[in-house]
Amino acid sequence: MKYNILIVLKPAFDPNAGGVQRTTYKMSGYFKRKGHATNVFSFSNQHHAHQEVAELYHAQQPNAQFEKSNHLDLSRLIDEIQPDVVINQMPYEHSIGDTLKVSKDKYGFLLLGCLRNTLYAVVLNIDPYFKSLVPKPIQPLLNNTLGKKLVLQVHKAKHSKDLKRILDTYDYFIMFGPPNLKELKYFVGNYKLHKTHLIPNSILSVMPELPPKEKRILWLSRLSYGQKRADLILPFWKKIVNELPEWELDIVGDGDAYNDIKSQIEVEGIKRVNLYGKQVPNEYYKRSPIYIMTSRNEGFPNTIIEAQSFGCVPVVYDNYPICSWVVKEGKSGILIPPFDVDQMAKEVVSLALDKSQQNKLMQAALKNANEFVIDNVGEKWISFFDNALKKLKS
Repeated sequence: MKYNILIVLKPAFDPNAGGVQRTTYKMSGYFKRKGHATNVFSFSNQHHAHQEVAELYHAQQPNAQFEKSNHLDLSRLIDEIQPDVVINQMPYEHSIGDTLKVSKDKYGFLLLGCLRNTLYAVVLNIDPYFKSLVPKPIQPLLNNTLGKKLVLQVHKAKHSKDLKRILDTYDYFIMFGPPNLKELKYFVGNYKLHKTHLIPNSILSVMPELPPKEKRILWLSRLSYGQKRADLILPFWKKIVNELPEWELDIVGDGDAYNDIKSQIEVEGIKRVNLYGKQVPNEYYKRSPIYIMTSRNEGFPNTIIEAQSFGCVPVVYDNYPICSWVVKEGKSGILIPPFDVDQMAKEVVSLALDKSQQNKLMQAALKNANEFVIDNVGEKWISFFDNALKKLKS
């Protein structure tokens, strides 16, 4: 059966701008290739990339989901195309969910909300949340174990309310993998868990064999101090630069930390570091045998499976539950205790100098990546549509 599918975004539809947009692009391309009518509605009124995977519609006014007329644009689009399936990539934006629910009650389509980040972002990183939530004058009073437990309970109550509202609004809450179910139960217990379904992110393809590799270590992401922990890149490299005199570090990405890192490299004379800014990543994955990730948290780390698809071994901080599900420790990558720079340096040096182990893990990375190829993941989406719509109409 062929479906009429609508995917809803808040940001501009540009597959090179972020993980949600890339995921939407890959999903749309697969659906279209299989003959399904594919539409994307963005709440952003500008900065959309030219693409051929979907019919693109967007809000006319700025202020995204805060502008009532933009919601009317979305409602009118649904009136026009009458989709069978609507996928909201932004389920935490409750105003969008409310608009979609009104249309769902009118047309009876399958309404899905997709998780796009770990639910444990605060649980595993309480200090930044504590500083943002607690007023500075009383931080010294609460900056202790008991105070942080109290702040965590406040977060848990709020997040539980958000998640229950999502489960109430959508027919299904789509999550990446089994670790997300554990996260969800922490917040909502057994509340409407029957409305969850697991489908991972995808990659377009996997190289049929290992490409030629150079002596390069790759860091590739948005250069930010918060989520991506770009402040850990150079401390790591300085620990190994003399132990690996023939190797180079490639940093690919742009962001608020770019100028600071560039300045530090120049002032300290740090050798063999290449800053490339934002680039199409494929050639960097292809030539690098080792990929490091320093992130504080991720939803589903696209760059890990992208790296694996080019036979690039991920060495990453095991700081969010889905990480150890995607990276099989010692088999298709290496997991490091959170933010242990010394341990990451040690593991990377060992891997760089052990050609046999390096080749073994690169081959395993390619094999692991095949699980996430869009043809495999796309089949899961269509099979899910088939079964969920049957239940909905029965």
